[in-house]
Amino acid sequence: MHPDFLKYKSSLIHYIRFGSGTNILFAFHGYNEDVNSLVVIEKSLGASYSIIAMDIPYHGKTEWNETGFFTIDDFIAIMHLFISENKIERFSVFGFSMGGKCALYCIKTFSAKIDTVFLLASDGIKTNKIYNVAVYPKWGRELFKTTIRHPRWFFTFINIAKKLNIISPWLYKFTYNHMDTKEKRRRLYNTWISMATFNPDITIVKEKLNQYSIKTFLFFGLRDEVIPVKVGEYFAEGLNNCKFTKLERGHYFIDDRLNPFITEAINS
Repeated sequence: MHPDFLKYKSSLIHYIRFGSGTNILFAFHGYNEDVNSLVVIEKSLGASYSIIAMDIPYHGKTEWNETGFFTIDDFIAIMHLFISENKIERFSVFGFSMGGKCALYCIKTFSAKIDTVFLLASDGIKTNKIYNVAVYPKWGRELFKTTIRHPRWFFTFINIAKKLNIISPWLYKFTYNHMDTKEKRRRLYNTWISMATFNPDITIVKEKLNQYSIKTFLFFGLRDEVIPVKVGEYFAEGLNNCKFTKLERGHYFIDDRLNPFITEAINS
């Protein structure tokens, strides 16, 4: 595993390279994770790919020093830097959860250069309804900002929601774990505001996949309460070269148990 930094404006984008294959695979992690969460896929993909995994801003060792939030324009510029500095002509992409948004934008922007796509419990296919309240309307953004600073009312609300069975115990734990410290709440705010700009037109993305005959592998968990399997089913409709694997898992399934399913999918 080889760690390094890419200089972008005033920021430093941390990334690692692993795997021994001749093909390039850009891999993007999920929310509240970092590049280390992706190293496990070397067992199934490392022989075919040289994998480049970057810490998305506000995560891992990446130092985001710009005055504004990280945006889709920044991401595309960073990808252009990676491609030009490493003289990459063709590549594949791998995106889990939040990282799926990055992968989807790669498809939209670089489809003529892409060979294969791996989307795992991908966000960005259908926007979570909470984004419409917490990010886009002005009043919603102010409420979100207030909640980040003064979260007591929010914890009271989710405790009541759990007792009334409005949310499941798992979703309660998932929500609480992302809000229980000031640092986590700050990351949540920065990331959600940033990722609000990552909303590719899925119709165009699917057209690009078909136009360039890009091989697509989808992995979704049947018990996923964050990105339901029906999101993957919707995305798979109309794709000409797609392999859909449904796992008996919840949302977090990037671990060693995933590798046999990846191996089976790419060899079938």
